[in-house]
Amino acid sequence: MAGRNISGYYTFHLFINFAFWLPIYAVFFLTRGLDYTAILLLYAVDNVFQTALEIPSGMLADRWGRKPVLMLGAIIQMIGFLMIAFGDGMPWYLAAMALHGVALACLSGSDAAFIYDSLVAAGREDEFKKIEGRAYMYNLIGWGVGGLLGGWLAVKNLSLPYVLSGLTSFLAFMVLATCVEPPRAKKQPTPARFLKDAWKAIHNNGSVKAIIIFASLIFGFLLVSHKFSQPYLQSTGLDLQFFGIVYFVWLMAAAAASNYSERIEKVIGRRAYFMSLPILVGGVLIYFGFYQNMLGVALAVLYQFVWGSLRPQMNQVINQDVASTMRATVLSTVGLGSALIYIVTAPVIGWIADKYDFPLALLTLGLIAMILGLVAVIPLAKRKPVARI
Repeated sequence: MAGRNISGYYTFHLFINFAFWLPIYAVFFLTRGLDYTAILLLYAVDNVFQTALEIPSGMLADRWGRKPVLMLGAIIQMIGFLMIAFGDGMPWYLAAMALHGVALACLSGSDAAFIYDSLVAAGREDEFKKIEGRAYMYNLIGWGVGGLLGGWLAVKNLSLPYVLSGLTSFLAFMVLATCVEPPRAKKQPTPARFLKDAWKAIHNNGSVKAIIIFASLIFGFLLVSHKFSQPYLQSTGLDLQFFGIVYFVWLMAAAAASNYSERIEKVIGRRAYFMSLPILVGGVLIYFGFYQNMLGVALAVLYQFVWGSLRPQMNQVINQDVASTMRATVLSTVGLGSALIYIVTAPVIGWIADKYDFPLALLTLGLIAMILGLVAVIPLAKRKPVARI
């Protein structure tokens, strides 16, 4: 079972993240008459639905099964992408982004719990960080290759990247259908008791609580900043057909960071590793605010280090310290936290971009990310997780 699920897990991450739309989504919506505020509103709707369903979807995965929830997320994502491709007007886009938020909630947490439980059943849980890092590498390869091809496809038809992303979401669904649901505890508490136990698992474990707060901040700020990456590339004078190449290079750097996340942490040390993340995120965004040039595009490779390396570290801390019966639910709280950070931050940053200009918005975001990230890293850097499987 473990071997089949590991290979299926890698392939699922590849297909579910073939983001052909990645280098053109802002351009797509701008050509449809939307401004920055409207675009950020769409992604706020995405995040509202993800936020509302993060915990319920985690509970569903813990009670119903990881595999069916992941398959449901893949199908819903497919429908959302096709609605964007063939829809026309804000109501269509709002509905599509709401579905995308639902899909992200289903996928968030359930995937890591799925593979961790598969490894526990085979007595191979010590391999989790390596396997999770490699899976996220495939995730980022999907984003990178999809983005590389998407920039070229968009020159022919701006809707085509969304059509192909819908198709690969369906392929991800088919891959999961060949996997085996891992065993987990049969006896389940009532929903109220379940939530109470999950809260205790977070509140009473300093390492888990610290990583959830820190990762929520970092990933939330990264989500906001990502919406400005295409306007930044445009401001450097780079032609649209090269956007996919840039995204490919960025994401391959993130994929390498994910694959070697465990080794990186061991080489530079736990404390130095975690403290470097908000400095990298904030530093690159601050540079973006002052300078719009190709050096900034190159420096963004450092920014990708954070995207790639943090997820395996985060999931390792949570998985080893949280019981299987509530693992997907607790993992989902990071998606919930990052979505909340986005919802709070994105309207302010979008308003600054529309009222003044987007370099000032990036500068502001960079300062906030660096300051809050360094504050949040203090308890995390001091703690070393202790396994409680």
